[in-house]
Amino acid sequence: MSCDPPGPQPVDPEESSRYSRSDQLNPGWWRKLEEAVARGRRPVDEAVAIQKDEVLLPWFNRTLVFNPGKREIRFLEAGVGEPGFQEGLVALALLDHLFVHGRVEPEGELVNENHLPGGPTFFRGPHVMASVKIARKFAREGGEFLRRGRAWGGRPVEYGEYALEFTVFPGLEWIVVLWEEDEEFPARAQYLFDRGLARIFQLDVIWALGNVVAAKLLLQKQSN
Repeated sequence: MSCDPPGPQPVDPEESSRYSRSDQLNPGWWRKLEEAVARGRRPVDEAVAIQKDEVLLPWFNRTLVFNPGKREIRFLEAGVGEPGFQEGLVALALLDHLFVHGRVEPEGELVNENHLPGGPTFFRGPHVMASVKIARKFAREGGEFLRRGRAWGGRPVEYGEYALEFTVFPGLEWIVVLWEEDEEFPARAQYLFDRGLARIFQLDVIWALGNVVAAKLLLQKQSN
């Protein structure tokens, strides 16, 4: 049987040159970050570090480095590629939240996108969550799904048939649940995250984070 999940597939904003560079990200966020660094301010959360004119942010078992003066983002570690536009969007939005509110404070209730205010309307058509791509790719490869996820710090957890929990940032967890296809049902994947995520990100940023998670799992080459 076909392993393609039914329904629409999400668009990929990074296929457009309009969304390809970190200096195209929200200029207001960049300006506030540059001002904070210049004044020596930092969030309450000790996970965020400032070294000279750069900000270091823990990110998916790696570290992102922001240079607000140059409006550049890179990984501190070698061999893991460069962060794409959507990854930069989510990470910069998180930094904006941290510099304003100090830290991430989960509410302690796991939900999917359809339980967020406005979610059932937003996460449709081209904005459907990229979990559908994960279902298609790993329809009969749950073990490979787990292997790839571990390379980005994913921890197996007990949801569905296979599930991984990622620490995007300390206090910000993202779970991917996978059910393989069988003779009766197609493969299915679902994202779970803390309800409080809606207080940190707008819906389009949550959607972008779903795309980022899928992109990491779909990479052919992983670095440990």
